[in-house]
Amino acid sequence: MLKKYALFLFIAAAFLCCKKSAKVDEVIPVTPVVTVDSAVLTSVKIEAKNNVGKITTDITCTIANGEITAVVPDYKVGKKFALTYAVKNKGTNIKNGDTLQVSGVTVTDFTKPVTLSVISKSGVTNTYTVKIKVFTGLPILYITSASAIVSKEVYVKGKVVIDANQAYPQDVTSMTMQIRGHGNSTWTLSAFLKKPYRVKFDSKISMLGMTAAKNWVLLANYDDKTLMRNRIAMLLARRLGSDWAPDSRFVEVVLNGDFVGNYLLTPQVEVNKGRVDINELTDKNVTDADNTGGYLLELDQKRDADVWFNSNKGYPFAVKSPDVPTAKQLAYIKKYIQDTEDAIYAANFTDPVNGYQKYLNSDSFVNWYLTNEIVQNEDARLFSSIFYYKDRNGKLGMGPVWDFDLSGGNIDYTVAKNPTGIWFIRDDGWFLRLAQDPAFIIKVRNRWAAIKDKEVKQIFTDIDQTAADLKLSQQKNFERWPILNTYVWPNAVVLGSYDKEVAYYKDFLQQRINWMDANMSSW
Repeated sequence: MLKKYALFLFIAAAFLCCKKSAKVDEVIPVTPVVTVDSAVLTSVKIEAKNNVGKITTDITCTIANGEITAVVPDYKVGKKFALTYAVKNKGTNIKNGDTLQVSGVTVTDFTKPVTLSVISKSGVTNTYTVKIKVFTGLPILYITSASAIVSKEVYVKGKVVIDANQAYPQDVTSMTMQIRGHGNSTWTLSAFLKKPYRVKFDSKISMLGMTAAKNWVLLANYDDKTLMRNRIAMLLARRLGSDWAPDSRFVEVVLNGDFVGNYLLTPQVEVNKGRVDINELTDKNVTDADNTGGYLLELDQKRDADVWFNSNKGYPFAVKSPDVPTAKQLAYIKKYIQDTEDAIYAANFTDPVNGYQKYLNSDSFVNWYLTNEIVQNEDARLFSSIFYYKDRNGKLGMGPVWDFDLSGGNIDYTVAKNPTGIWFIRDDGWFLRLAQDPAFIIKVRNRWAAIKDKEVKQIFTDIDQTAADLKLSQQKNFERWPILNTYVWPNAVVLGSYDKEVAYYKDFLQQRINWMDANMSSW
């Protein structure tokens, strides 16, 4: 029995040993590593050694979402560069159309966006769009004048070349033009070293995607150290539907080879399609029906226009269009303004049929009013740049809004320096009387309720985005005009840095908006 049991154990042990040995000798299949073919750029650079005389430091491009972008810090170097490419897999070719791009060697013109085809060894293809900007990334206007620009009345002949810097469409990039000074205190005050300009083309030209026209303005924003008060207010006005609120673009200006700073390019206030788009009067409009419009007027205390008149309340109205009204046209618009004013101050002024609403478009007045009240615009309180229009067979409207460099707390000599405590625009002129009409009061309150949580709050997003867009531009501007530590009339504060100026502006507007909201029930 014991012999049988021992034999069983021996056989079992032998079986286990054989099985273990088999496991050791078993060949385990290895999964082969497959290299996935791809057409991917891992880095793109503009290297100084391959672009001698154009850059002194290597520039690493950003690659994101199929776009390759870079900003070259010098506006004088053009946009022809040799790019250095790194690819994921060997054997990958890069082509611009049919032209092979040899890394670090092939010079390509990047004036416009360039589409590159990246082709792997096996034929896998990927595409990238290359956008290379220069200087600050903003569009650049290269202006050459035949002589010095010394007058805001006399034009000087010249030429402008536009580098849209791939930010906006610009079909025509070089054109002849005329240029002169622009503005009042911004042109005449010797302390304002950076001057604004007005540009006039021979024919209508679209500038950076804006509606084509002959006349354009370059706002210097010298005393506004945020550089953005005009832009922010115009954006607000456009969102509120204020009549004919201007479009605008930030640009860099190089004048006769000299970089003169960051400017805001905007349409000139004029009767034109896409601007104040009303019927344009000429001396050929002779009938009574024709002469009901259109008119563009400016309330302007300077009283220096070619054609202007006073209302009985002493408000000076300049006739901006038509340029030279006929005697009949001038008589018509003078009477219409006076009839409007008389109706505003009449005993029955609240009558919806025979009161002031017979003559003016109250919705237009409300949108213009709120834009200027929110930013507390000094010039909009019966001084200048207060525009009115009247189209043919239409009522008197307000617009476009204009001139905001003395808004948002950028003033030290009136109550406008305080963000709270006063309805600044309401408490003067026609608005003071309109604010006595319950129907107009309701319009203002209802409009405020409709805009305060979206359109008004958007102001702060606009400011942050604009500050980001101007990050490089403001640095170059204040290198050219080092005034951040200097008082420029009529600054309320001198804070020493761009970021602090922007923060002050935001804080002023936040206080202003909070105060308006808290007090709107008593408007």
